[in-house]
Amino acid sequence: MRLTSHLRTSDRGAVLVMVAVWMPVLLLLMAFVVDTGNWWVHKRHLQMQADAAALAAAQDFNRCPDNAPILARTAEYSGASYNAQIGGTPAGKVHRVVNSKTFYNQPADPAPDDTIESPPCSAAMVDVKLTEADLPWMFTPLAGLADKLVPFINAQARVQVNQLESSKGALPVGVPDVNPKSARAWFINEATGAVLASTALTKVGTSNGLIVWDNAGAPLPVKFDSGDVDVGVVIALGGGSSTTCGQTLVECYDAGVATTTGGLPSRGIVHVRGYSMAGDGLQSADHDPLLRDVTLVPVSCADPYFSSATSSCTFTVRAHADFGTVNGVDQTTALGAKLTATVGGSTVNLTYDAATKQWNSTAVTLTAGAGPVDVTVDWEETAGTLHGNTCKTNGNKCKGSFGTVQRAFSATTARSGPIQVAQVSENGVQWANAVERCSSVQTSCTHNMVVRIGVKGSLGIAQPGDPPVALRVVGGSQNQSLDCDPAVSQLRDELANGCAPLYTRNSGAACPNSPSALWGTAQPWSCVAIQTGSATNQVPAGMNQRILGSDKPSTCTAPNHWSQYPSLDPGDPRILQVIVTPFGAFSGSGSTTVPVTDFATFYVTGWTGQGQGFNNPCQGNGDDPVPNNDAGYIVGHFIKYVQTLNTGGGTQPCDFGALGTCVAVMSR
Repeated sequence: MRLTSHLRTSDRGAVLVMVAVWMPVLLLLMAFVVDTGNWWVHKRHLQMQADAAALAAAQDFNRCPDNAPILARTAEYSGASYNAQIGGTPAGKVHRVVNSKTFYNQPADPAPDDTIESPPCSAAMVDVKLTEADLPWMFTPLAGLADKLVPFINAQARVQVNQLESSKGALPVGVPDVNPKSARAWFINEATGAVLASTALTKVGTSNGLIVWDNAGAPLPVKFDSGDVDVGVVIALGGGSSTTCGQTLVECYDAGVATTTGGLPSRGIVHVRGYSMAGDGLQSADHDPLLRDVTLVPVSCADPYFSSATSSCTFTVRAHADFGTVNGVDQTTALGAKLTATVGGSTVNLTYDAATKQWNSTAVTLTAGAGPVDVTVDWEETAGTLHGNTCKTNGNKCKGSFGTVQRAFSATTARSGPIQVAQVSENGVQWANAVERCSSVQTSCTHNMVVRIGVKGSLGIAQPGDPPVALRVVGGSQNQSLDCDPAVSQLRDELANGCAPLYTRNSGAACPNSPSALWGTAQPWSCVAIQTGSATNQVPAGMNQRILGSDKPSTCTAPNHWSQYPSLDPGDPRILQVIVTPFGAFSGSGSTTVPVTDFATFYVTGWTGQGQGFNNPCQGNGDDPVPNNDAGYIVGHFIKYVQTLNTGGGTQPCDFGALGTCVAVMSR
C-alpha cells in the first residue's frame, strides 16, 4: 500500500520522460547554434578578405592603364598570399570574381547590381565578390539540411576611384591651366601703337598635340595705309570671356615691353611688313634705291617668322630692291649694286638673281629661345654717281641702310608663353608677312588676314624622358605663390605644412575681389588668394622642412625616387598636391583671388637655396637642377595619382588620362 501510494505521488518518471523527449531537441539546438556561429565566423572572415583585397588594390590604380597589378593585388589579399579563410577551408572552395554583377556560380539578385563590368582602370572601381562554397558543418547530421538552405557564403567590397573635388594640405602653389577659354589677334602699327583691326579666334581642334585657334571662318579685313610699314600681331589669351590686355585672367603676348596707353603691347609676336610699289630708285634722278617686299625663307626652321624649335635653326632672307629701270633695262647690275642683311648680329651678303629680280642671302641662324630678332638690310652702289658722290668699291659713299625690314621670332616663355605656332595667311597662302600698303599706285590695300595659333598645354602627366617642369613660386613677375592660409603669415610655413583650410573645385561661382572677403566666408573655399612679392630662401626653407624634416638639413634624408615612377611609395614626402588655377591667373598685379579649377599631384625632384644654411643637400645627390639655380623655383613632374589616405572626396569617376588628382573611396 505504501509503495503504491509513493509511486502514484512521485514525478520522477515524468522527468525522465521529459528528458528523453527534449534531449534530442536540445542537442539539435546546440548543434544549430554552434554551426550557425561557425557560419557567421566564416562569413565575417570572408568579408574581411574582400575588404582587404579591395583596399589593397586601390593603391595600384596609380599604374593605370595597366590592370594586371590591380587584379594581382585582389588575389594576393583575398587568400592567395594573405588572409586565408579560417577553419582549414581548402583554397579551391573560395571563389573570387572582380567587377562582376553576380557572385560565383549564382544568378543575379532581383535588384540589379550596379557594378561596372569592365577592367578596373576603365570602370574606375574594383568590386570584389567572394564566395565560399560547401562549408563543412561541424555536425554532419545537419549537412543535408544546411546544404539546401545555405549553399553559399558571399561577401562583397568595392573601392571606387573618383576625381578629387576637395582637399587640404596642398602646396601654396598655383598652377595655371593652359587651356584658354578665349583668344584674340590684334593688328597694331608698331610705330604709333594704333590698332588697325582685331578679331576673335575660335578653337578649331588639335594638331600635333597643340590646341589650334584661328579665324579662318571669318578672315579679318586689315587696311595697310601708307604709314603702316611695321605691323605687329599681338595675341591675347583669356582664362574667361575677356581678351582685353591688362584685365584679370588675360595674358597678352608680344615682342617688346612697351605698351600703348590702352595697355596693348606695341610689338607683336608676328611681324608683317607693309611695303610700297610707288616711286623709283633711279640713280640718274639722284634717288636712293627702294626696298619692296622682304620675306624670310625656311631652311631648317619650320617657320622663321615664329619658331618654337628647341634648338637653333636656319633661314634665308629674300628681298626685292628697286635700283631703277632705263629704257626697260634693270639697272641693278649696271650700278654694281650690293645688299647685305644683318640678323642677330651676323651680317651676310645677298646675291642678285636677274631672272627673278630678287636678292637671296646665305643661311642665317635663329637661336632657340632668342625672342624677337630684327632683320636689317643695307645697300650699296659701286658704279655711277649718287648725290654728287662717285660710286666706287673702296671708300664708297654711295651706300645706306633700309633699316629694320623684317623680324624673326624664336619662342620664349616670357614673350610667347604657351604659343608654339603663330602664323598669318591671306587667301589660303601661308606667311602673308609682306603685303602691299596704300600708295599712289596701290589704292586697294585691304588684306583679308587669317591668324592661326597653336597652344601647348604645360599641364600633362609626365611621360618617360620628359624634362622636369619648373614652378616659379617667388621672384620676378607672375609668381605662382598662393596665400592659402590666413592663419599663417610666412610662405615658408605654408610650404612646410600645406594649406590647412579646406578647398574645393569651383563650379562657376564668382570669386571675392580681395583675400579678406574670401576668408570671411565659410569653408570649403572654391577660390584662393594670390600672394605677391619676393621672399629669398622662403622656398628652400619650407621645402627643406616639409621633405627633409628640417629647414637647414645636412643630409638628403628623402632622396629623389622619380626613376621608380609609377611605382612610387605612397608615403614618399616628395608626392605633393598643388592647386590648379585658370589660365592667366597670375597675369595681374596685387592681391586678388582666383577660382580653384582642380587639384594636381606634383612629384618634386629639385629645389635649391641661396646660402644661409638653407641649401638642399639632395642637389648633386640625385635631384634635378633648378633654372639658373634660382631659389624661387621648384622642379618636378606632374603625375597621375590616386590618394588612398585623403582629406577630401569626390563623386565623379576618375579620368585616368587627365591631370587631376583622384581619390579612392570604399563605397561598399
